[in-house]
Amino acid sequence: MSARNEAMALLPVAGPKSAAATPSAAFDAVYVIVLLAFLDLVTLGGFYGLSYVYAGSMSATAATAMTWRIADGVFCACVIYLLMVSGVYDRSRLNNPYSQISRILVNAMIVTAMEWSVMAIAGATEGFQNAFVGPLNVVGIAVLIMCGWRLLCLRILQIGPAQGLMVRNVAIVGADVHGRRLLDALDHRKDAWTRVIGVFDDRKDRLPPKVAGHDVRGTIDQLIEMARETQIDDVLVALPWGAESRLLNILDQLKVIPANVHLAPDVIGHHFLDAGFSKLDGVPLYNIYSRPISGWGALLKRAEDLILGSLILVMIFPVMLLCALAIKLDSPGPILFQQRRFGYNNNLIGVYKFRSMYHHMRDENASRLATQNDPRITRVGAFLRRTSLDELPQLFNVLAGNMSLVGPRPHAVQAKAAGKLYQEVVREYAVRHRVKPGITGWAQVSGWRGETDTEEKIMNRVACDLYYMENWSIFLDIEILFRTFFAVVGKNVY
Repeated sequence: MSARNEAMALLPVAGPKSAAATPSAAFDAVYVIVLLAFLDLVTLGGFYGLSYVYAGSMSATAATAMTWRIADGVFCACVIYLLMVSGVYDRSRLNNPYSQISRILVNAMIVTAMEWSVMAIAGATEGFQNAFVGPLNVVGIAVLIMCGWRLLCLRILQIGPAQGLMVRNVAIVGADVHGRRLLDALDHRKDAWTRVIGVFDDRKDRLPPKVAGHDVRGTIDQLIEMARETQIDDVLVALPWGAESRLLNILDQLKVIPANVHLAPDVIGHHFLDAGFSKLDGVPLYNIYSRPISGWGALLKRAEDLILGSLILVMIFPVMLLCALAIKLDSPGPILFQQRRFGYNNNLIGVYKFRSMYHHMRDENASRLATQNDPRITRVGAFLRRTSLDELPQLFNVLAGNMSLVGPRPHAVQAKAAGKLYQEVVREYAVRHRVKPGITGWAQVSGWRGETDTEEKIMNRVACDLYYMENWSIFLDIEILFRTFFAVVGKNVY
């Protein structure tokens, strides 16, 4: 099964709830999103009240206090607006607090930097102990509490379905290969609150009692009857698109159900990375491949690499000097090691690393991957590899433009999994080279880093890389960088 099979989007085609339908008592993500938005407003409003009082007690003049109060009000309004436009309140991010938190922190820091700059230039910081003490600090606490709401929400969403609460009922129409593939994808990636109540097919008498581990409950007519007695929130139709008459007939029958009706992709759709429809001169077209991270996105990502890459390099330069000194004292040979690896568009690039092996045992093509207690690795090298400090020189690759801070990790040309080249194990392996490789990536923070001694490990790593390419945003990059700090040390890194 391809990686696309795990993340294929469903295409909405019909099914607005009828006016006479009973309102859904099942879980609806919108309710939770509205609650989070309400808590955000209350939190920011409450702390704005505290900053309002604080400004009056700490300011030297009434004019300065009023300036601070206006600035903090603008801060709160801008944060809420940026959260809305950056997708913090999207349903798709409800069960991913890291994605939400990264957006909250990034947006808040951007507004904070702008406000402090304007206030400092205007001289409105006078009357406080120093330029970094003021009402804005009080409102800033609200941002941290907003992050805490996300973690609490995730915990509730994990516990609720286990107690029979907040469950979203889903029915599947179609029990052949289309239905099985759809069920496999749902079982692999579904949210905790999604419950498949059964499979329905007009050919029930010719089908086994279970399909992909789910009960075959009846025909389309029986599905309609069940919908009158049981709350069904979504109906996913998994039938071949070529069976036009049958498909249209079933969709016409399902119009009476007060549920969302979706059309799952045909079998061919499961084999491609990108999905969805677009229009060319008004003609609807099914998307197969799209250029990832292009246009303004590519420009923004390059700016991210240059700005953050430069800041990180300045901050960790003393650490790099200590690493270089330790390598030089530990064993003879150069400090840096350059290895040929696959880069953008499958071109070979020279990737810099701190030398972690004895110079005469170096392996420039990685024909033999490092293993536990590898005799080629020096004492200092073992520490550098275990803590990922050996990767720091790749910041020079980032600034040079042949790598990014975040992206699929560049692999050496002879890297193998279970004795096979990566491209021999994973059919979609070359797809990951459609973007620049990165120092860190979604696979690394998801636990798929280190030795690839089995085919499963490289398959999961590539699946994570493809997910990153499909879902890229500047905020996803920030989330990955944030999570990298907690994933740099691993037991599987040698």
